[in-house]
Amino acid sequence: MLDFKELPKDGVLFEQLIREIFLKNEFETHWTGVGPDGGRDLIVTEILEGKLSKIERKWLVSCKHFANAKKNKSVSATDIGDFSSDCNAVGATGFILACSTQPSAALVKRLEETAIEKKIKTIFWDSIEIEKRLTSLKCFGLIHTFFPRSAKNYLWQIYNTYSPSLWSANYKNYFLYMSSRDANTYPELRDIETMVAKLEEIPIYKDEEYSWNNHYLRIRAVYYDDKHDSYSTFIDYIFPHNEKKENIMPLNEINKFLQNGQGLYSDGESMWKLTSWDIRYVPALTTSDHFHLDHKNYYIPFMKNFETGSSRST
Repeated sequence: MLDFKELPKDGVLFEQLIREIFLKNEFETHWTGVGPDGGRDLIVTEILEGKLSKIERKWLVSCKHFANAKKNKSVSATDIGDFSSDCNAVGATGFILACSTQPSAALVKRLEETAIEKKIKTIFWDSIEIEKRLTSLKCFGLIHTFFPRSAKNYLWQIYNTYSPSLWSANYKNYFLYMSSRDANTYPELRDIETMVAKLEEIPIYKDEEYSWNNHYLRIRAVYYDDKHDSYSTFIDYIFPHNEKKENIMPLNEINKFLQNGQGLYSDGESMWKLTSWDIRYVPALTTSDHFHLDHKNYYIPFMKNFETGSSRST
């Protein structure tokens, strides 16, 4: 289980966690600003596909992080105030309470009554519901970002896809595809762990003052040629779109660290598991509310390459 006490008592990281869950699920999400309790609510827009047209529903999301309080404090009606008025103020027809503990019985009753009286859809996410959402395909990586201690129990999660030779997977805070030359054989997980360890050792640019200027190396897919016992590994190098050229590590330097075309393993006399690294440079608007490291646009255009092991430059 996740230990929500890992998140600081001030609740800022908890709010960011909830925001990331919505963003990963492609909801339009914005902060409302700092509220009277020092916290910031979220406004989430949901697009519903009707039979004739699209329908938008706006949700007000209140985040309450009480896991660090004594006796695992429940969220009470007093803690959330007059949420129906808050919804009206921002034009929301739905209210979501996200809490790192649980709502009190009295608050659950109030949420149900308000839903009927005020015609406001109400939902609550307690710690169990949040953990369930975090173990989904899209959000699994957030566990490793926000819960470094608990994450030791959540290293791998693998999902079958439409193809017998293609799988999607979460490893730590990475989402990737795994494919193979023959059906029902995916890459050795130990080998992918070695690949990621190599990537994490590369000293790409990190902004000491503003984290949104950081550079990232993200593994996207690993293709296994079981006939030749070799790999094609697809990597995105993400950096701010206006980055200075001198801060961007050149391809030849990256290849020195990865030893492109050589064995993933070596004993000094021989090497095995020959690995080619397909590196793509990706300038991105990293300060955008909609930026995230595993956006679908980093995958969809290259699915055929991931499935066949062919270079993205061809």
